[in-house]
Amino acid sequence: MRFSLTRHHRDDGLVTLALAGDVDMGAVDALVSALQDTLQTPDRIAVVVDLARVTFLDCAGIGALAVGRNTAVSRGHRYTVVNPQRQVRRVLELTGVFTALTGRHPQPAPETARAARSRRSRRHRDDRRCAAKPSTAGVDALPHG
Repeated sequence: MRFSLTRHHRDDGLVTLALAGDVDMGAVDALVSALQDTLQTPDRIAVVVDLARVTFLDCAGIGALAVGRNTAVSRGHRYTVVNPQRQVRRVLELTGVFTALTGRHPQPAPETARAARSRRSRRHRDDRRCAAKPSTAGVDALPHG
């Protein structure tokens, strides 16, 4: 999907960059340029990069988002990435930048029904093994002799 970027300025200093489409090598120059233009202001601002409509994110896009964050922080601005969809969120988590960009910790993936059944089955099997073993609790050691 073709990349697009929309910038919204509010009077209170909030600037939202809404990205859409594929954030890849072909889109990075436009993204970096928009971030640099936005962050040039001497006023304190909060930059929000909205990824709700991003369909693809590669390493070049991740790099641009990380550079934007570092530039914002070094200039005293707030910077947050919001609304990454499942596939994009997964890429951010796997590359280790999710927390730095979003300010949130990744949530563990929900357990699938199959995984839950497997876990219960293993626990049940382990319980049966323990019940089948003779207990040595309360048995005194016999002297050798």
